[in-house]
Amino acid sequence: MRSIQAACLCLFVMALSAACVFAQVDPQAMRVSPNPGAGTYDAPFWPDGTYKDDIQSPDQVLGYPVGSKPAPHADLLKYFEYLDQFPNAELRSYGETYEGRKLVYLVVASDANAGRLEEIRANCLKLADPRTLGGADPKKLIDHMPAVAWMAYGIHGDELSSCDAALELAYQLMAGTDAATKQILDNCVVIIDPSENPDGRSRWITQLTAWNSVTPSHDIQSMSHTGMWPYGRTNHYLFDLNRDWFAQVHPETRGKTKAIMEWMPHYVLDCHEMGPFDQYLISPPREPFNPYMTSYIHKWWERVARSHAAAFDKFGWSYYTREWNEEIYPGYGSSYGIYLGAIGMLFEQAGVDGSQVKRPDGTIMTYRETVHHQFIGSMANLSAVATGRKELLNDYVAEKQANLKSKPVTFVLARGNNQTRLDRLVEKLEAQHIEVERTTKTFTLSKALAWDGTNTRSVDLPPGSAIVRTNQPLRPLINAILTFDIRIPTAFLKTEKKEILAHDDSRLYDATGWSMPLAYGIETYRVEGSFGGNTEKYALTARKGSLANEKAKVGFAFDGTDDTAYEMLARLFENNVNVWCSKKPFRAGNVNLPRGSFLIRRAGNQPLDVATLRSLAEAAGVSLIGIDEGLATGVYADLGGNDFVLLKAPRIAVIAGTRINGNDYGAIWHLIDSRLRMRMSTLDIVNVDGADLGKYNVIVLPDGSMSAYKGGLGDGGIDNLKAFARAGGTLIGEGGGAAFLADSSIAISSARSRSQVLKDIDKYTRAVTLSRTAFTPEVDSLSVWGVKVEKPKDNKKEKEKDKDTEKSAEKSESSDSDTVKREDEMARKLYPHGAIVAVDVNTDHWLGYGCNSVVPAILNSSLALVTENVEVPARLAPAERLRLSGLMWEEARARWGQTVYAARDGYGNGQAIVFAAIPNFRGYYHGAERMLLNALFLGPGFGTAARVDW
Repeated sequence: MRSIQAACLCLFVMALSAACVFAQVDPQAMRVSPNPGAGTYDAPFWPDGTYKDDIQSPDQVLGYPVGSKPAPHADLLKYFEYLDQFPNAELRSYGETYEGRKLVYLVVASDANAGRLEEIRANCLKLADPRTLGGADPKKLIDHMPAVAWMAYGIHGDELSSCDAALELAYQLMAGTDAATKQILDNCVVIIDPSENPDGRSRWITQLTAWNSVTPSHDIQSMSHTGMWPYGRTNHYLFDLNRDWFAQVHPETRGKTKAIMEWMPHYVLDCHEMGPFDQYLISPPREPFNPYMTSYIHKWWERVARSHAAAFDKFGWSYYTREWNEEIYPGYGSSYGIYLGAIGMLFEQAGVDGSQVKRPDGTIMTYRETVHHQFIGSMANLSAVATGRKELLNDYVAEKQANLKSKPVTFVLARGNNQTRLDRLVEKLEAQHIEVERTTKTFTLSKALAWDGTNTRSVDLPPGSAIVRTNQPLRPLINAILTFDIRIPTAFLKTEKKEILAHDDSRLYDATGWSMPLAYGIETYRVEGSFGGNTEKYALTARKGSLANEKAKVGFAFDGTDDTAYEMLARLFENNVNVWCSKKPFRAGNVNLPRGSFLIRRAGNQPLDVATLRSLAEAAGVSLIGIDEGLATGVYADLGGNDFVLLKAPRIAVIAGTRINGNDYGAIWHLIDSRLRMRMSTLDIVNVDGADLGKYNVIVLPDGSMSAYKGGLGDGGIDNLKAFARAGGTLIGEGGGAAFLADSSIAISSARSRSQVLKDIDKYTRAVTLSRTAFTPEVDSLSVWGVKVEKPKDNKKEKEKDKDTEKSAEKSESSDSDTVKREDEMARKLYPHGAIVAVDVNTDHWLGYGCNSVVPAILNSSLALVTENVEVPARLAPAERLRLSGLMWEEARARWGQTVYAARDGYGNGQAIVFAAIPNFRGYYHGAERMLLNALFLGPGFGTAARVDW
């Protein structure tokens, strides 16, 4: 009995113990994985490495192993600030992001070089501009000078591994005592930028952390890998910073390029990630190659690649070169370095989003392994630079000397009515160490190539025009970003066309047109040889605004042409000042102002605070002119008449969300918020159906897929947008947003996608003639007053012939329709690949105010819009003069020629404005951007029914 009782007691205790175990589970055991990227990969980063005892590793300082998870930006800074205390390291700041995160780089040098960093930097600048050597032999500098390597990581925030590799690289260079590390530091000063886009990285890490699990998912379709819109690739305003190098739109870029220009490095690394099932890409790239690259880049690509490949072979890692990355577009980090004279190198590692991925071969790639790859690649490249230091520096300075001795070409940027835009372009060029002069007197160009590809003679240039000569140290960069049209070799074009038509693919990676003068919409000329006019250094000075005649009786006016006008207009709206926009030219005192200029009536602003107006004008750099008389003569408008339209302050909302083009949304957001400092609302596309749209009078639909708009909005959202427009709202669609408004099932705009109306394409073609005639009519007085009408012949044979023709046409209609479809399908496949095209603008229409009659714009999609509506303020030029820059096949020119760029339709009391493409592409296409500004600022006043609030 006792044995039975003992056994029962034992079972009871065991059961109780088990219950206690389950009841008192350690909370830490259920925590999501703290190290999702670790896995089982534990290979040492630097096998057989030896290190200084007094320098701690990142693992020790941060409290977790490098590569076990993505290091937050704060941890990157923490470790680099820790290293800054040591004598052979120096941490420098080069700016802040929009969200206030610090941008830094760490300079690492040998003990011998650490004490003479400023001397080395000064010598780098001397080699970069041999004119500063004063005739001295550069070889004497080279004998005792290290090469400078700029190692840049994480420009795309969702490409995580490179930033963690930067931690390990900094530790290796600072603490490593092995021969390979010593050789690097004996021959190189290494500059490490650990995180070029910390805002994007932080956004991505936050998303992935939110979807982290106790057991990390290997599935790339899981939210822990895909994240959510707007993902992490871009900066705060959703711009791709790896397309901003020469455009210089954002503080991350401006700070970084300023820092690079202060060193003028000889090697530049651009470290990235790609798809999770890929391997590892190394430069060199494949064709097409930009013709303005430095002459020795191919030699050094091959040499550095061999070093990289040998290092990977030791580990048995897979890699490749050349497969998909071409080198025509000059705006990537690796590319930009080439035009400065450096070896620009690209790495692309298969990314695993900070955790682990199961690959098609069944293997698991961990985050730690991807970091290891990036680190070894960085060390291998530095070893190649160190080994070839002297040869590299000799190649570098020889190229600079050749640039100075080259036969000059001169770019002439004519001063027009938009001084601010010219100044801003010059500012971007000078920030990149491009020397700019300006004319001091009127000068006539006897012969030049114009921006539109035409050869011109006897062009008069006003004083203040900008002059850029190419015989400067940065000749490759000048040619790469100012040349109007850089053409792709014919042999590659054959390959490209075959790839498109046979495989629905392209071997081109980015835009094929990017010229800055075209993007800015500035009248520019290219002159062979030097410029013979009188010039001086172009000195940028802040524009001084003013208010003249403060006691003016009628009111005050300012010119609407200059870009500062819209900055001023935004501040006037902010201060509740009523502003009128002119439909005709008018006079302000002794000054003639063009249509599209602005009037502030005293009678319409009771009371009018003139002191505030003066302050706003001075801040914006605008000249406000006081007016005492409202009566005009000749072609000028009387100031109290209906040729002035009262504007309504825009209350703007922009649609955003999944499958909306984040780059386009970001460009709109940045324009309104950062540049113009106006309030706007962002509406999630899935919430539009229940939103109170009456709060806004302008809603912008950025580029996005048709399924995104139809599926995201749903019937309720679509009905709400229609009700908004009927009530007097302005809808603005760009690219895919325009296609949605123009879709035949939506029909908010009367424009249509060409592919939807092929059966009726003749009708739309005839509308082109009507549209052009309406805006530029021709009148023949003899036809008006003396036309002679002949009676039709009563000829039976002619009638029978006509009947036969009609029957024949009916029989062939079906086959003709099939032909049209096939031709259109082929042309759509051959859509413009980021080409710059000519847009004919009706400058009498309010959407064209402040624009030139021909404006360059970017096209980068298969969308072509047509319409029967004659109100088409901007239309693509005819096929023969459509292409300005970049790749545009003959079939594409025929399809897109004379199609709609911008159209305006009434819809109830409101309107729909559609743009076939993105006007302010990448934030620097300021010529076409003016039409978007007009839509935003003038639309609520010009295009909608008047309403009086009682």
